[in-house]
Amino acid sequence: MTEGFPYELRLPLAPYRFEWRDEAAVDARKQATDLYSEECYTHADGTSTVIREYRSDGTFHILSDRGEIELVDNAQDPYAPDPVSVVRLP
Repeated sequence: MTEGFPYELRLPLAPYRFEWRDEAAVDARKQATDLYSEECYTHADGTSTVIREYRSDGTFHILSDRGEIELVDNAQDPYAPDPVSVVRLP
C-alpha cells in the first residue's frame, strides 16, 4: 500500500492530534489487519492520505500523495503549553 505515496512520516509513540491543514477529505474508509488499522481519506482532487496505526507498539505511519505532512512535536517540548503533538495533514 505504500507505493504511490511520495510523502510519508513515521511517528514515534506519543500522544497526537491530527488536523487537516487545507481542505478536509470528502470520503473515508477504515480497514484493519492483524498488524495495523488504517484510515484512508480521499480528497476532492482525487489525492489520498492514509493514517496507519501499528498494533504492536501504537506508532503511526502517515502516507500521502497530496503534499508534505507537518509535525509540531509538543510531546518532546517540556515548555509546550499543550503536551499533545499536532500532525497537520495535507
